[in-house]
Parts: sequence; C-alpha cells; structure tokens
Amino acid sequence: MLLGLTVCLGAWAETVRYEVRGRLVPATSASVWLHGATAPFEDSTLADESGQFRFHDLLPGTYTLGVFVPARGEMRRTIEIGPSHADARKRVALSVELRDEDFESKDSLRHSAMVSVKELAIPDQARREYDEAEKKLAKRDVQEAVAHLERAVELAPQFAAAWNHLGTIAYQSRDYARAESSFRKALDADPGFYQALVNLGGVLLNLKQANEALNYNLYAALSRPNDALANSQLGMNYFLLNRLDLSRKYLTIATHLDPGHFSHPQLILAEIDLRQHDRAAAAGELEEFLQYHPDSPEAGRVKENLARLRTQADPAQSYAGTGMAHSFTEQPDLPLLDTGPFRVSRRDGRYFLESRDASGQVREERIDATIGSGRHLRILLHRSGQTWEELSVAWYPDGSGRYGPDPGFGFSASCMACHSSSDGSQVSAIGCQACHGSAAGGKPSQSVCAQCHLESNSRHSAHGTSPADSDDHFELNSAAYRLLQSRCYQAMAGKLTCATCHPAHGFSKNTAELRMVCRSCHPETHERAALDCNHCHMPKRHTQDAGGVLVTDHRIQRPL
Repeated sequence: MLLGLTVCLGAWAETVRYEVRGRLVPATSASVWLHGATAPFEDSTLADESGQFRFHDLLPGTYTLGVFVPARGEMRRTIEIGPSHADARKRVALSVELRDEDFESKDSLRHSAMVSVKELAIPDQARREYDEAEKKLAKRDVQEAVAHLERAVELAPQFAAAWNHLGTIAYQSRDYARAESSFRKALDADPGFYQALVNLGGVLLNLKQANEALNYNLYAALSRPNDALANSQLGMNYFLLNRLDLSRKYLTIATHLDPGHFSHPQLILAEIDLRQHDRAAAAGELEEFLQYHPDSPEAGRVKENLARLRTQADPAQSYAGTGMAHSFTEQPDLPLLDTGPFRVSRRDGRYFLESRDASGQVREERIDATIGSGRHLRILLHRSGQTWEELSVAWYPDGSGRYGPDPGFGFSASCMACHSSSDGSQVSAIGCQACHGSAAGGKPSQSVCAQCHLESNSRHSAHGTSPADSDDHFELNSAAYRLLQSRCYQAMAGKLTCATCHPAHGFSKNTAELRMVCRSCHPETHERAALDCNHCHMPKRHTQDAGGVLVTDHRIQRPL
C-alpha cells in the first residue's frame, strides 16, 4: 500500500494559529460551522448578508466546513489550513461556491427536520450539557467536552447527537472500540440518525470488519448520494473486499464531490491503478492529492512515492540507478588513499595506483576502469592496448569503505562478457540489449538472468573457484544457484523466479514489499508481524571468494 486505507489521523507539528476569512458565492446569510476532521474541534458563526464569515485562532490541519442556508439545506466541503494556503499574516482566504447539487437531497432534509418523540423527551439540562460541550470543543478542551457529553447521556440515554459526539471524539483519539460502542448507542436511540450511521461504517473499517461495514456504508451512500464521506467510505470498503471496479466508482464520485476530502480517496485510487499496472494514472492521483494537501503529515511520503512512480514509468531512468547499470565504469569515482603499501591518487582527471614491493621498488599503474557495481566491491582495471588487466588492489565499500587485496578471481576476457557491453572498440556497462537481446525482443525470462548469475566455468559460479566437493560453498555470485537449492523454489514449479523479488529495471524492493512476497504463500506465519523475513530466512553471509564481503544468501531456509 502507498499509505493507510482509513482516514488519516496524523498529527500536525505546527502550533501557529491561523484565521479563515470566507465568502459565500452567491452572497447570502447563512449559518457556518467548522468541524475538526482529524482532531476534536467544533465552532460556528454566521455569514452576514454579503456572505462574509470568519474563524479565528485555528490550528493547522484538516477541517470540514458546513454551510446551512434556510430553505436550501446544508452543504459540506473539506478545507485545509496551513502555511501553503495562508498569507504572511496567517490568513486563509476562502471562497465557497453554493451549488444546488452540493446540498443535501430534499428527502434527507425532510428527515432531518423531523423530531422523534425520544428527542422531544430530552431534558433541558441534558441539552445545556451538550451546548457546554460544544463550547469546550471550540476552546480545544476535549477532556471537559467529554465530561459534559457523558453527563448529557447520563441524563438522557436517548440523546443520539450526544452519543454521536462522544463516538466522534473517541474515533479521532483512535479509541475505535469506544467509538463503535457510542455510534451503536446513537443508532439505538435513533435508528435513522445519518451521522451515526456513516460514522459507524467508518469505524468498522478501522476495526477490519469490512463485511459488516459494507451494510452501513452502502446504506449511507444510498441515503445521501451527494455525501463525499459516504461515497469515499463505500469505495474503501469495496477495496478491502477486493472489488476494485466498484471501489473505483465510489472513490471517483467522492473526488468529484469534494476533491480535497479528508479521507484522501486519491491514495486508494492510486493503489488501484498500481494493481492494474497503470503507473501514469497512479502518479496523477498522487499529484492531485498533493495539490489539495500540500501541508499534510503524509505529503512527504506521497512525494517520495510519486518520485518513485515517475522513475518506474521510465525504464531507462529506473535502470540507471541500479548496480547492474554500473557493472563496468570507465570513469569511476574513487576515494583517494595515501597510507599503507598502496597509494591512490588523481591527476589530470585520471586515477593512479602506486604500490611499493618488499625491496622498496615503486610501481605506478593507471586505473582505467572498474568492474563491479560498488555494492560489494570494485575491481580496478588497467588497459593495455585492447587488453584489460586486473590490478592488485580492489575497493570494498563495507563499513566506511576500504582498499584491500584483490580477491584474485583470475580476471579474463570472459569476465567482461557478463560485466560489460561492447560495441566494437567501445566498452560500456550492461545495457538494455544484454537482457532484451537475449530474449529475442520479448520479455526476458529466468534463463536470461542465469546467463551470468549461475555456474559457467565450474560447478557453481562464473568466477570459477568453487571446490567440487563442497555443497555449501558460498560465493559472491551465489544468488541463482543458491535459490535453486531452496525448498521454496523447488516446490513452486517455476512460479518463484528472480523477478518475483527483483522487479525488472529496478531490481530492489523495500522490507515491507519483500514481506508481501513471502506473505503470498505464508499469510499467517508469525501472526502477520511486521518482520524482516530476509533477516532470518535469507541472511547475509561472508563470501569465501571475495575478501569476506557480506552478501545475501538466496537459499531460503529455516534458521536453526
């Protein structure tokens, strides 16, 4: 997943206070209220005849703005308050267009105007407690607000609005069990109370009860088809049930109704696009999210995901960042060294290796290229005519990086066949042709990887140093033959390949992505704990042929 499915409740670090100066278009008198979407807050005011209204002393964050116009009803939209939307005086200018299609339907208005017998029986003291709670929320005194609401429902257990308020505060505090209980008590008091209905549908999603939540979210969307929250939650619900077409339908409706909605429907739409292998569409959804939520706590992660998607959409750009694309480097970037028996210096844009033998004789050789990605080591090469020669020193990046004795693979022209591409006299790193040419223009298969990442000159490795009597010899170039020894590989009948964990052009996945690969066959192992599977089942080991560098052992096994 790009991000979490449910409504974001991330905390805003900034404590600067803002002012909202709003204007209703067309101008009209109205009641205007502001509700904290991700943190408990409630305030209200009146818009004058010119449609002007103000809210003061607001913390940065996401809010739901509501407008009630007599004879037309109520409409809502999400607003975000933060530095990107404010001027130098911390003022946010807001223009709210009042469109007929944004107001609640006549049926919902008729129902909201009806007062139940239970509602009429609520004592005045309970209502006063409720009003005091709203005043405390306007001052962000959540503890006192909860105390007043609890007294209200103690005086009037049938007070549905008070139960719903308690549930909303619990939900925003991530106390989902208490939120569920409060919303159910609100519906027990008033089965037709829409706010409690849609809120219960939302909290059930957080409690991972998608099947039960569907009944509430579907009914909410049918009751109020113009409610962005109802449509967004229904879309999320269908996503959790893996009904992606219906999920896309309702999430798209939500973005049309309120593109900046606090439930962030664009993030789920982007995930659907990724599952359907449409990176460009996913990137578009993330760009729209950032347009409406530039200051949100999730913006940083979304920007990172967006940059990654853009890179993946361009195979050449993605491949350029891999170690394979640096398997041969004619102009390497090497650290200098001026201690010990070796000296690496640079002049006129070239590197030189100076060594001193036991007799004190100094020898200087030009470093013309390196082979090796630099993740594990780089072998230094000198070119003499058309011949490449291996120098006696190699670069090992482990720790802070070091020069050490060359591992002595017995460098020859055959090494260049896997580590470079050649176009006549021009030698370069491995390019597209290495894989796609071998696949005859089609999609490369496991056999293409095995051309270089498997035995060639010996029983095991292309490096040709494995003793014939060793079953557990572990080398730098061990990945493919160690994978073939894995029980997972042998039992999967060809379904587990290099590309399962190493996607084309990028070759790397993060810990969570690799864990998802393992979970596809072992969903209940370790009770779904967020562990690093590789750490135990594919640990790094010291190679026996490359100066003891650490390399992942691709033989998947149970640790002792």
